[in-house]
Amino acid sequence: MGTPFIPELAELLRRVEEKFGHRLSTTTDFELLSFVMEREIGELISASTLKRLWGYVSYSSTPRIATLDTLSRYLGHKNFKSFRQALKDSGAVVSNFFSSKTVETSSLKDGARLLLGWAPNRLIRLKFLGGTTFEVESVENAKLRPGDRFEASEFILGAPLFISSVRRSDGTVTPPYVAAKAEGLNVLEVLPNDKD
Repeated sequence: MGTPFIPELAELLRRVEEKFGHRLSTTTDFELLSFVMEREIGELISASTLKRLWGYVSYSSTPRIATLDTLSRYLGHKNFKSFRQALKDSGAVVSNFFSSKTVETSSLKDGARLLLGWAPNRLIRLKFLGGTTFEVESVENAKLRPGDRFEASEFILGAPLFISSVRRSDGTVTPPYVAAKAEGLNVLEVLPNDKD
């Protein structure tokens, strides 16, 4: 089963990085955050758990509430529930218009190819088959596989990629899949047409 999406998780991770002082992108960063948290609040979250939360290593289950509580306490809240309530009360995370690079399926020609990437080092190349259907052509460090097919109406730089299901080449269908849930896509390119 895929990881259930917790809307406030991305904001929690963003605020932890903000307090920590920089983006978490190396093993040393996660080890240092673990040390700093233990020193500041007297609670330990291992570097390996932090890596899973940030998507630095594969993670396919729901984060433990105790872990989310500890991250929330690092930010000065009693627990994750109070962090969520504070977000709601502050109005800081509300619906809003935003401007970002997008690729809409309706703008693509059949056979177009896209390159998508997200942290820490995930990269997939897609071929547009028409309608809203894409086929994975190549993969680096992601759970999708070459030959997988899925439907999408648009891709947004800086936003997660939500896929309702993936049809594998053997005919099996996966549960919903979300990529780049912490930081969003950081690579979104329509590739030039291949010349024969």
